[in-house]
Amino acid sequence: MGKKLAPGGRPLRIGYGRVFHEGNSYSPLFTEREHFEEFHYFEDKDLSDFLASGQHELVDILRKAELRGCLETAAKAGDVECVPLISALAVPGGPISHACFSWIRERLKNALRQAGDLDGVYLALHGSMRVADLDAAPEGVLIADVKEVLGEDAIVAVSYDLHANLSPAIVDTTAILEGYRTNPHRDLRKTGVRAMTQLIQYLRTEIVPVRAWRKLPVILGGGMTIDFLNPMRPLFQHIKKLCKRPSVVSAHIFMVHPFTDASDLGWAVHVCTDGDQELADKLADELAELVWKVREVPLPVFQSPAEALRDVRKAKIARTLGHVSLVDTSDVVGAGATGGNTHILDVLVKEGSDLMVLLPLHDPEAIEELWHHAEGDDIEVTLRGTKGLATQPEVQLSARIDKRIDGDFGRTLVLRHNELRVAVTEKSPGPVHPKFWRQLGLSPWKADAIVQKFFFHYRIFYAASLRKNIPVATMGPSSLERVRDRQFDLPTYPKDKDSITEWRSFDKVRRLEDRA
Repeated sequence: MGKKLAPGGRPLRIGYGRVFHEGNSYSPLFTEREHFEEFHYFEDKDLSDFLASGQHELVDILRKAELRGCLETAAKAGDVECVPLISALAVPGGPISHACFSWIRERLKNALRQAGDLDGVYLALHGSMRVADLDAAPEGVLIADVKEVLGEDAIVAVSYDLHANLSPAIVDTTAILEGYRTNPHRDLRKTGVRAMTQLIQYLRTEIVPVRAWRKLPVILGGGMTIDFLNPMRPLFQHIKKLCKRPSVVSAHIFMVHPFTDASDLGWAVHVCTDGDQELADKLADELAELVWKVREVPLPVFQSPAEALRDVRKAKIARTLGHVSLVDTSDVVGAGATGGNTHILDVLVKEGSDLMVLLPLHDPEAIEELWHHAEGDDIEVTLRGTKGLATQPEVQLSARIDKRIDGDFGRTLVLRHNELRVAVTEKSPGPVHPKFWRQLGLSPWKADAIVQKFFFHYRIFYAASLRKNIPVATMGPSSLERVRDRQFDLPTYPKDKDSITEWRSFDKVRRLEDRA
């Protein structure tokens, strides 16, 4: 990358920021301003100071993510002044409230007004945000806000999560579009590097990015959709090969977050070339065909809680050498669920309390009821999970309070019922990392099983002790049955699998006619 200056012989001035949230429309809880402020929220100089501090960019999970990647790239390019805007990130959850979204929009616009003249803007966005009572794509609204402040000709670069739901509002309004290429996501920093590299090259007239994208009528498919496992592995390897071609700038597959009420849900592919529209269209068509072919590869078979418990008992070697993960696929906090599903707990109390199982549970009402107790107290309690969740069994528990702390997930109590340990939390629990349990005085190595509230990412952090995964299906905000049974205005896989034979008619409506 050269060091060509901006017009007038001055360094480029690029604003950078983040507004990142994955919304679950089936959660009974809204995401509010405090969820951002308590988890990750910075403005202006506080943002640049934070990124320079060496602290983890994403709370205790990743030291470097998109924004550090973009700053490193700018420093390496030289003659680029990076102007901090805002960085707002909250744990996946229910739709953002109207008041909260209005606050985010105003803070972003205010930051842009104070930034002065900018040659371009880079925003790390998700692509599957949802806002209460808003039919439009929220990220599209934010991009429009940038152009309202800076002018319609403003150069905007964005990056999206691999589970983004592409639409004309969030694709056609940008100059540069990047995204994750891994699932579980582990290339956040590299994504920021790629986005900033392309933005600087574009502003220095070193590339002429032209794009092509295609929208497919697929909501679920591709097995586990993990990038290094079949059937998706050959597709992501294909993308790597494409991106090594001199004329190709980037290529991506976006597999959507399915637990939203967005009317235009569907997988998508996106290809960018340097000035060659014909090639971009050709490669996008080819990539779309490859993705279309994996739609019928089914997800793993999910078990009922009772079936899963029987498998845990059979997995004696796994329990001896480490632990089994019971993946509560219907209550995935990482997909915006609340963590308050009581179905697995109900079965464990009735049939499995002789096993050392670690289970997190969001139940603020139980916390209110029990918080006055001290460690060591014996209690009787009825656990109901998250208020507002349908079809949740009430679980009566005789237990001892082993631990009582006020930490990252609010007030938390560890209840011991025989060998079962229930971590009852005031806020939605996030045991994606073993430190969640270590802070409560519990060791994953000593557990027979751990109930997980994440689809993929826990596998990275529990790799040392994790010996077996058992996906469990009940009913909750991230239940795949909601997705399989959902009816759309256009035929969509898997609901209408028997009537869909091609993807181009869907693409025409979603991508072309929606843009008209």
